[in-house]
Amino acid sequence: MGMPKPYDLFVIGGGPGGYTAALLGARKGLRVGIAEASQMGGVCTNRGCIPSKTYIESINLYNRMKIARRFGIDAGTATLTLESLHARKAKVVTRLVKGIEHLLEQAGVDTYRGCARLEPDKTLTVGEEHIASSSIIIATGARPKKPTLFDIEGVLTSDDIFDLKALPSSLVIVGGGVIGLEMAHVFSNLGTEVTVIEALDRVLSTEDEEVSEQLVKQYRKVRFITKARVSTIETASGYKLTVESPGGTDTVTGEGLLLCIGREPVIPEGLQSLGIAFTASGGIDVDPSMHTNLEGIYAIGDVKGFQMYAYVASKEAGVAVDTITGGSQTMDYSAIPSVVFTDPEIASVGKRIDPEYHTAMIKGTFPVSALGRARIMEASDGFANVYCSPEGKMERVTIMAPHATELISWATLAIEQGLHVEEFLKPHYPHPALSELLKEAAEDCLGLCINKP
Repeated sequence: MGMPKPYDLFVIGGGPGGYTAALLGARKGLRVGIAEASQMGGVCTNRGCIPSKTYIESINLYNRMKIARRFGIDAGTATLTLESLHARKAKVVTRLVKGIEHLLEQAGVDTYRGCARLEPDKTLTVGEEHIASSSIIIATGARPKKPTLFDIEGVLTSDDIFDLKALPSSLVIVGGGVIGLEMAHVFSNLGTEVTVIEALDRVLSTEDEEVSEQLVKQYRKVRFITKARVSTIETASGYKLTVESPGGTDTVTGEGLLLCIGREPVIPEGLQSLGIAFTASGGIDVDPSMHTNLEGIYAIGDVKGFQMYAYVASKEAGVAVDTITGGSQTMDYSAIPSVVFTDPEIASVGKRIDPEYHTAMIKGTFPVSALGRARIMEASDGFANVYCSPEGKMERVTIMAPHATELISWATLAIEQGLHVEEFLKPHYPHPALSELLKEAAEDCLGLCINKP
């Protein structure tokens, strides 16, 4: 192959973490290369965040059009098909991928198409190209978990659900986490009969129990089976699942079957033989500066096996590049927001509230139904909860409301900065606005919420 092509930084993976690292490295004057086996933007842009939210945005607008008369508008009859959603998604994804490619080209980053392999001497090969780099960032992401039981032709995962062009009459979703619930939202609104099977005692177990209970009540068209495990699958006509739960054995059928039980890190070829350290979950182990146990090799994003969010990967990219260029930034995972794009949206940040810890907390709450802006929007479902310590320090915020995924940023800043509830209430909150939901819940912590029913 000849002499390897030299770089200051080489990034393996072009997802939110990878391309961010490449752009930041180039901006700091490094000679940067990046390898991506598929499309720039990674899973998030091509098969995850962007496709799912594109579908959901269309569905939410469709649902609002159906109640247009409440707003004094005669909008006629709205129609929505899976084919039209698929076409729109393709346009949105293509535009974003081209945008990322343009940014990399503009920044002078060399791009390579293919899987990067790490050699014993810590050089890399991508196809026929031989590459050497002072620093390497691994950002290869994760893939859907697919146990042997589900290794059946036609079983869908989040990687291929958005390739569907024909709407199934019924869909069984195995896994009641964020992805499973978002897909239940999409397909139940398209008219598919949806069943969600969850192994734990409730869906969305990463969120507060109150959120899980409210969401199940909202999704009356969806059948939920919890504390359940699939023992067998037959495929004579569609999918026939034997489901075991404390209540006995049940049979669940569906024309389609979607598996959403989590993701596992994708480890680049050749890396294990170098002696890299892994966590118990199978992800690459890193220190707070994103450095692995191997000199000059860093890992960011889903390949670590925890905090699998695109926005966390992007933040980690900044920390890794800062470390490479002589900085001292480190990652802090204490105030990572969680977002779920159901209807209403769900978002939370801060310490999980367990029963023992909860008794010592002060809880303020306010219902969406009592908010002026929500009534203007014809929205009534949901709430905001603010939890603070007996001393008044804000510890957790949970929101179930329209645009909760936007509102949570304000709360995240408060939690990250260690604000007390009085400090959170110092700014002026405009009226009528959804942000008043947080204000009212915070005032309720102090017993000062005069608008709470």
